[in-house]
Amino acid sequence: MARASGRERQKALARGVLMHRLLQALPDMVADARRDAARRHLARRADLFSAQECESMIEQICRVLDDPRFSALFGPGSYAELPIAGRFPGKGGIIAVSGQVDRLAVTADEVLIADFKTNHPAPAKLEEVPQAYVAQLALYRGALALLYPGKRLRAALLWTDIPALMEIPEERMDAALAALTSA
Repeated sequence: MARASGRERQKALARGVLMHRLLQALPDMVADARRDAARRHLARRADLFSAQECESMIEQICRVLDDPRFSALFGPGSYAELPIAGRFPGKGGIIAVSGQVDRLAVTADEVLIADFKTNHPAPAKLEEVPQAYVAQLALYRGALALLYPGKRLRAALLWTDIPALMEIPEERMDAALAALTSA
């Protein structure tokens, strides 16, 4: 298999940064203003992306933001790029977590944690998700459980390429956390 060129890697990293930034900023705007704001933001990277590539990114973002399945993540009571730090007990001792949750939605009875992934192509099945992604969500879930006692904590990966919200089962996150603490 051929390795990606330096430019391809640069574009992939820049795409991820841009997609994250748009998913952070656009939900707070009136829906009719989102596309123009996204175009202005993406124009700053015309050195890397063609107009067609920019329009494709805008379409992907708007599909996510307009999808009712994701409404809690981007509605009132949700937070973007939320830094978290905490310590919680694990099987092997205290676990320290420091990170940034891409999106957090808090409702009356649950907390939804979402991490955006721009993999292309996105995994089609849960079994294809890299274990590191599951472990990251498991750590966030463990830290946030202390802040939201009595609430169900759900975690998902939001694949911007499809778009799709892929919830990670609690059992899989528990197993990932157990593997981290036994190492």
